Amino acid sequence: MSTKERPTLSLKERDRRWSRIRAFLDEQGLDAVVVGGFRGREWYETYVSDEQIQGAIVFPRSGEPVYITWSGFRIVGRDDPQNHREYWIEDIRAGLIGPGIVQAIRDRGLASGRIGVVGLESQQPMELEGFIPYGVWSRVERELPSAQFVDVSPAFGILAMKKSEEELRVARYCAGIGELACQAMLDVARPGVSETELYTAVTNVIYGHALTLTQPAVIVKSGWETISWGPPEWGVGTAEPRVVQAGELIVGELMPTLAGIETQQQMTIALGPVAPEVRRLGDLARRAYDAGLEALRPGISFTELCERMGRPVLEAGSWHLSPMIHSMSPACLLGSLHGGAEKVFAEEYPWFRALPPNRDAVIEEGMLFSFEPNACAGRVRVNIGGTVAVGRSGPEELNSICCRLHEVS
Repeated sequence: MSTKERPTLSLKERDRRWSRIRAFLDEQGLDAVVVGGFRGREWYETYVSDEQIQGAIVFPRSGEPVYITWSGFRIVGRDDPQNHREYWIEDIRAGLIGPGIVQAIRDRGLASGRIGVVGLESQQPMELEGFIPYGVWSRVERELPSAQFVDVSPAFGILAMKKSEEELRVARYCAGIGELACQAMLDVARPGVSETELYTAVTNVIYGHALTLTQPAVIVKSGWETISWGPPEWGVGTAEPRVVQAGELIVGELMPTLAGIETQQQMTIALGPVAPEVRRLGDLARRAYDAGLEALRPGISFTELCERMGRPVLEAGSWHLSPMIHSMSPACLLGSLHGGAEKVFAEEYPWFRALPPNRDAVIEEGMLFSFEPNACAGRVRVNIGGTVAVGRSGPEELNSICCRLHEVS
């Protein structure tokens, strides 16, 4: 995929999405849907609005949607000359979001309607119990006692997963920039380098191509025992950035995003001398990746896909920390977590047990997935993989560099 031509989303794409949402409302027997954005990880409001202003959208079955945000500068900025573009939603309002939702529902004559909600019971990474603030939603329910609210987060997530050709072009572009970032990470990796240098190399490429990063943005971990996950310790506490040593592993996860369409790349770099166990884990992770490619077809269930990807690692007596696979944009389908971990940590962490996929769904053409197979032996972990799209007859791999273990002498 060329990274020279930056893709855009047209008003035709807006109309396609809105038509699908209205069909969804008909199917669900809803008069409207409230789509939460706020500071949620997934870009649900962007799917409807082509903006990201930490607000909420009231989308009626008939009539125009209403966009509510917390600050007026999000609205007046539309009139700045440098921001001139075709905005998707005209009715945009600022203020406290709870009362704004209430007023928008009343304005559309739906105070006694049946209204769907996206964001109350959603189960995405870092948001397993939803992301709409209690203060917002308690106000809505208190002031609209005759309305019937129904959480439709899982079904709406499946709706947004199926991408058009315009959206797939954006995904290919993001994944292409992710490739460049992976190469930059590989170029910098060597004994004596600081984690901050690795982090800088990656973010320079992504921001340099005018992409953004979905939270938690970039994960870089180093060491021999590398099963921890999350933002760098030196970014959230007072710890000093690690300096990588010979014989250690560098594990990274990148999340380049454009127009709310996220891709992911998982990198593991082994600095020599490389232990045979690391090579074995790298081989298991790649076998799991290949098993996923072989299985990914329209019509297969997500549960079966997860099981087939996990099999090579578990049958070899290894275990995996994070999901082998999850959906992208949004990440509403999560594969099994901690497979085989109970055998390793039963005494040390009795609560640390395998969790099945969060839900099932039938795979359809146009869906995006993060293939991120990982294999662990004790506390040593190798994690590889990239973004894969579901084509008509099989997978379309959007990444390659990150899909194998790298060794640097």
